[in-house]
This record gives sequence, C-alpha cells and structure tokens, in this order.
Amino acid sequence: MSGQSLTDRIAAAQHSVTGSAVAKAVCKATTHEVMGPKKKHLDYLIQCTNEMNVNVPQLADMLFERTANSSWVVVFKALITTHHLMMYGNERFIQYLASRNTLFNLNNYLDKSKMPVVLKLVMRWY
Repeated sequence: MSGQSLTDRIAAAQHSVTGSAVAKAVCKATTHEVMGPKKKHLDYLIQCTNEMNVNVPQLADMLFERTANSSWVVVFKALITTHHLMMYGNERFIQYLASRNTLFNLNNYLDKSKMPVVLKLVMRWY
C-alpha cells in the first residue's frame, strides 16, 4: 500500500476523471508523503513542457497553487518540482516564470506544523 494520504488519492482520482493528466501529475508530484517527488512524475512534467499543446502558464499556476497548501511537505515538493522543470524543462516554462517573477513569492508563507524553524527559513529562501 502506498503512503499517499486519502486527500492525495481523491485529488488524483478527480484529475483522472476530468481527463487532466497534467494536473494529475502535478498532484502526484506534490503529495503529502515525506519523500521527494517521484521521477516518473517529474519526467512526465518535463515532457509536458516540451509539447506545444500543453498550456505552460496553466502548469506553472498549478504548481503555484500547491505552494498555498497548509502542508510544508506539499509546498517544498512544489518548489522542488518547479526547480526541476526550470533545470530540465522547455525554455517556455522559464520564460513564463520570468514574466511573472512574483509568482512564487512566499513571504506570507505560514506553517503551523512542528517543522524545524531552520527548514522554514530554507523553504522561504528557496
């Protein structure tokens, strides 16, 4: 059995039903599991940035929405996924992020969990 939360499984199922494979991959790359995003989801998202029929701004906005999650794990995985797409994805992804340079501003990020303060600072800096 997977370590995914019930919330993660329901969200992935909803994206499957609506036919949004990109949204499902974003959801699965940024689950509540305390481990890095799975390579297969990152690879799929990289492939999506190279396809002309994929809406890159919508992909970036989906990742941004995940940074508003109350779980530090989801926020951190959204940042890691974004970084990975910036490094290995299509240049269109970086160009979009550059055009919206305040998109991932986490100055108002507030985490109420018992995560170490140092990690909170690292996430805000990252």
